[in-house]
Amino acid sequence: MNHCRTVIIVIILLTGLFLTARQTEPCRTVRYDDSNGLSGTLVGGGLQDGNGLMWFATWNGLDCYDGYEFHRMKIRPGDSAAIGTNRIRDILLSEQGNIVCRTDDDIYEFDLSRYTFRDIPEERKDSLKGKMGRTWRGLTDRQGNIWRADPSGLYKTCFPHHPARLLDGTSGAHPRSLMVDRDSMLWVGLRNNHSINVYDRSSTLVRTIPLETAPYCIYRTSHGDIWIGGKPGALIRNGGESISPDAVYDMAEDRYGRLWIATFGAGVKCCENPQAMEPELSESLGGYKVRKIIITPSDNIIAATTEGLLVGTVDSADCRNTRLMPVRRDGNRPGSLCSNAVMSVARDTRGNIIVGTESSGIDIISEERLFDDKPEFRHLNTGNSTLASDVCRAMALVSDTLLLIVGRNHVMALNPSTEQTVNFGRTFWNDTCRFAETEPVMLPDGTWVIGAEEGAFCATPHNIYSRGYVPPLVFTTLAVNGLAPAFCLASRDTLFLEPDQRNISIAFAAIDYTDNSGILYRSRLDGSPWTGAGPVRNVTLFNLSPGTHRLEVQSTDRYGRWVDNNRLLSVVVAPYWYETWWATALFVLVVAVLAGLAVYIIMYIRDVNRQRRDLLEKYMTVIGEMEARSMQDSDCLTASPEDMAPLVPEQKPEDTAFLNRVRRYIEENIDNPDAGVDSMADAAAVSRSTLNRHLRAQLGISATQLLIEARMQRAEQLLRARSAGEPLSLSDIATMCGYSDVRYFQRVFKKRHSVAPADYNG
Repeated sequence: MNHCRTVIIVIILLTGLFLTARQTEPCRTVRYDDSNGLSGTLVGGGLQDGNGLMWFATWNGLDCYDGYEFHRMKIRPGDSAAIGTNRIRDILLSEQGNIVCRTDDDIYEFDLSRYTFRDIPEERKDSLKGKMGRTWRGLTDRQGNIWRADPSGLYKTCFPHHPARLLDGTSGAHPRSLMVDRDSMLWVGLRNNHSINVYDRSSTLVRTIPLETAPYCIYRTSHGDIWIGGKPGALIRNGGESISPDAVYDMAEDRYGRLWIATFGAGVKCCENPQAMEPELSESLGGYKVRKIIITPSDNIIAATTEGLLVGTVDSADCRNTRLMPVRRDGNRPGSLCSNAVMSVARDTRGNIIVGTESSGIDIISEERLFDDKPEFRHLNTGNSTLASDVCRAMALVSDTLLLIVGRNHVMALNPSTEQTVNFGRTFWNDTCRFAETEPVMLPDGTWVIGAEEGAFCATPHNIYSRGYVPPLVFTTLAVNGLAPAFCLASRDTLFLEPDQRNISIAFAAIDYTDNSGILYRSRLDGSPWTGAGPVRNVTLFNLSPGTHRLEVQSTDRYGRWVDNNRLLSVVVAPYWYETWWATALFVLVVAVLAGLAVYIIMYIRDVNRQRRDLLEKYMTVIGEMEARSMQDSDCLTASPEDMAPLVPEQKPEDTAFLNRVRRYIEENIDNPDAGVDSMADAAAVSRSTLNRHLRAQLGISATQLLIEARMQRAEQLLRARSAGEPLSLSDIATMCGYSDVRYFQRVFKKRHSVAPADYNG
C-alpha cells in the first residue's frame, strides 16, 4: 500500500513539473511507433549510451535511435548468446558501457564494441537482477528532452530554444521597413498597423507615429530629413503631406544631394531638390516595378525590378538625362542573370554587385563587368553552394565581409568572396517564422534586426556567435559492396576491410534530439578538401586502394554553424597477394630478368643484321661500280664470278651462281618499271619464296628491298652526275631508275635519304 502511495505521489510531482515546464516554455511532443521506425509499440526501458545514442527495449527487439532513424539490433552469426526471443523487457548500461538486456527468462549483454549479443556469467546475473525488472518511468536525455512510453508507443517532449527574441510592440504587425537614425534610434515600419514604432538604444519603445499608409521604406537623407515611402501610394517627408501617389518601395541619395525614388509600377523617379518647400519628382525612367535601388560610389545606379535589373550612370548636371538600360536573363547564355524576378541588390566593399532573386538563388558580378554588353554572372544556389534557400527576399551588408540574405524561413550570412554561408533557420528564430521583404539593419551594438510576418526579431552578437550545444558526431552504419549494413560503427575508430571489400558506404549522425533539421554535414578522405556541405549524412567510397585511409566528417549545429565535433575513422584495406611488397619485389625481379634477356636478343639480332648489312653494302657497291662503267662505255655491264668472290667469301658454288643470276637480272631491268619479285625469281630459276629465303640468308634483305637499294644506288650516281653538269632532269633519272612516276620516285628517295632528289649533292 505504501509503495502504491509513493508511486502516485511521484507521478503527481512529475506531472506538475511537466505542466510547469509547459507553462514557462513552449514544448513539442513527438510519438514513435512501428509506423515510423520503432520495432514495437510496447517499450519496456530506455537509456542513453556514452556516444549519445538512445537505446530502447521493445517487445520486438532492441532499438538504437540516432535522431534520424531507428536501428534494430538482431541476432547475428557469431553471437555467443543463446537469446531466443525478441521480447526485451528492460535494459541498463553496464559498467563497461554495454547494454544489458532482460528477456522473459534470462539476462544477456549487447557488446557495443562488436555489436553482438553474448551471455553473462552467472555470478554477474545475481547483481543485475536486482537492478532490472522495475517499471520504466521514462528518462531525460542530456539535452533536457523527456522520453516516456505508454502502450501506444514512445513519446519525446522537446523544449526548443530560440536565441532570437521578438521586439516588443511588433508581434503580428508585419514589419516592412527598418531604419537606424543618426541618434541610433531604431525606426520600425509596421505594415499591418499603418504606423512606425521608434525604439531607443535599449530597444524600448519611445513613440509610435500613425500613418495613413503602410510604410514600405524609411530613409534618412544626408540633411537629416526622414522620408517615408508607402503602399498604397505615398511619399512623405518629415510627417508632412504626401508628395507622390505612386507606391514607393525604396530610396537612395546620390552624392549631388538628389533623391532617387524606386516605385512599384512607375519605374525610377528623381527628386532634384529634396529640401525644397514643395519638392517635385522627375518623369518616370521606365514603367518598371522596382523593389530596390542603390547608388554606388562610382555614380552608378542599379535597380532591382520584376523584369531584371536596370543599370546606368547618374548625370551630374541634370537627373533627367540619366538613362537606365535593362539587364535580363538570356536562356541561351548560362552566364546571364539567373532570373528576371529580382528582389534585392547590394554592393560589398570589394565592388561586387550581389543580386538576390525570388526563387533562383543569387548572382554575383563586379560592378565594372555589370556594364558589359553580355555580363557574366557567378551563380550561387542550393545546388552549388551552402545556401539553405534559393529564395532571397531582402539583403543587407552588415560588415566588410558579411552579407545578410533573408529567405522564406532562413537568414543566411554570406561571405561573397569565399562563398561560405552560415544559415540560421527557424530553430534560431521561431518555429513558424516567415520572413518579410524587409532589409535587415544592424544596431550599434552589433544586434541584427530582421523583419518577419510575426514581428521584428533581434539576434544579439552573443546568440549569433556562441556555439551553445555542440552535437556529438557518431558513425552509425556500414554497407560493404552494396550489401545491407552489417553492423554499427558508433564506438569504432578503426575499420578493417578484406581485400575484396573496396566499395563501402558509411552513415553518420550528429546527435541532437531537440531539432536536427538544420544540421549540415561534410566529409573528406585522406586530408583532401571538404566535400558535401549539405544534409546528406553518408559518404560512399569506391575502389579503395590497399593501406590505411583516414575518413573525417564534421557537422554544423542546429543553426547551421560548423562546430568542433570532427570524427575520424581509420579504414584499413587489406591487399590482395599481388598487391603485397613481396609480390611487387618478385614482379620487379621477373621484369628485370626479362628485360635483360630482351636486351641480349636485341643486341644479337642487331649484330647479325649489321653483318648482313655490311655484306649487302659491299654487294651494292660492286653493282654501283659496274653501273658507273656502263655510263662510260656502251658495253653491257659484266662481272666475273672472280669479281664477286672476294665480297662473299666461303660461298658455295650454287649460292654464287644464284647471286650472279640475281645481279644480271637487276642490271638488265633496273630501268624497267615492271621489274618485280616474280620476274626476278624466274630469272634466278627459283620460286618466289625460295628467292626471298636465299636473299635473307645470304644478304639479310628481301628481293623487293634489294631492287630498291639497287635503284637508289643508281639514282645517287645519276644525281651526282647531274650536279656535275650532266643535262639530266629528275624525270629522266626516275625513268632510268625504273620509276614511271617522278613524284613516287621523289617520295621513295626522300624517305631513304631524308632529302629531296633535287637537293641531293652526294
